[in-house]
Amino acid sequence: MKRLGTVLHTIDNLLIVRADKTLDTGNLNPNSPAVTKDMKKIGKIKEIFGPVNAPYISIKIFKEIKSSETINLKNERVYLA
Repeated sequence: MKRLGTVLHTIDNLLIVRADKTLDTGNLNPNSPAVTKDMKKIGKIKEIFGPVNAPYISIKIFKEIKSSETINLKNERVYLA
């Protein structure tokens, strides 16, 4: 389990994550699953964007995840399954 980064924002059905400094973004693939620290699958990586030295990651949230759960993810770390 690799640390992706910290959730900054929730927008509709997306999470915006600030990538961890130790993460090698060259090995990330769209549609890779993202999980919480409890190993609960929350979504899939949609896009990597922003500056190369401090990128952001958008994660498309699965439909079965409730909006109240996504709000609680703010400032939490998410991981690559």
